[in-house]
Amino acid sequence: MSRTPNTQAKHSFRAKKRLGQNFLVNPYALRRIADAVQPGSGDCVLEIGAGIGNLSTRIAGNSGCFHAVEKDTDLAPLLGAALEKFPNANIIWTDILDFSLAGIFNGKKIKVVGNLPYYITSPIINRLLEQREYIDTIHLTVQKEVARRIVASPGTKDFGRLTCLVQYYCTAELLEIFPRHFFSPEPSVDSALIRLNVLPVPSIGVSSEIMFFQTVKAIFSQRRKILLNGLVNGGWGLPKETLVKILQRAGIVPTIRGEQLSLPQIGKLSDMIDAYLRDTPKA
Repeated sequence: MSRTPNTQAKHSFRAKKRLGQNFLVNPYALRRIADAVQPGSGDCVLEIGAGIGNLSTRIAGNSGCFHAVEKDTDLAPLLGAALEKFPNANIIWTDILDFSLAGIFNGKKIKVVGNLPYYITSPIINRLLEQREYIDTIHLTVQKEVARRIVASPGTKDFGRLTCLVQYYCTAELLEIFPRHFFSPEPSVDSALIRLNVLPVPSIGVSSEIMFFQTVKAIFSQRRKILLNGLVNGGWGLPKETLVKILQRAGIVPTIRGEQLSLPQIGKLSDMIDAYLRDTPKA
């Protein structure tokens, strides 16, 4: 049974707009997420932004250990009451951006789940992927448009920097769309449930991850520009003539748009830029 807006009123609590609080209250959606996570008695699950405990209560009882990370301490009466009957549940009152998964890692990779505030989705995903060594799967409810960017294919308008980051480290699936009326208070856009399976090794091999992500940034920083012009502003100080030659060697047309490149093509391009910079004596 989900804890409804009536429960919030009972405890004199109002969702905070500045924290992006939109609580998922639809029973079907909550069950759908719990079924997707598939917590087992041997699993350690971490929920980001546990809120009033609607999802927590559906997962904690089936998990070996359950950690609810919540920033808003005003939710203590609600979340505490929701989880008090689960001896395996632990509430951590902190910002997920400041939290280290190493502190709860017990040797088995963690299943992460969360209904993320829209305004801070990308920083949270970045933070999780920085700690990917501790993570098995990530199930997130995010803004629908962000979900489409995460699972996008090359050649589509949604393919971009976030796509490359996530798909370099994970396989990504969009599982279901949740309409805005599933939440309280109701947001202005629909949401989507995504699953990220963290890969044991990145999806492509590159000579330098730093150069790979620098190349990704250069390609997508100015999406309306052709690929060549984006690379000119990549910060390497390479003239157009040199970049044209590198692109030609990589088999890439300089005048295409960045979103037309596949992840392996971007990886090959970054390797060739990296090799050129390492082999060319500095003036």
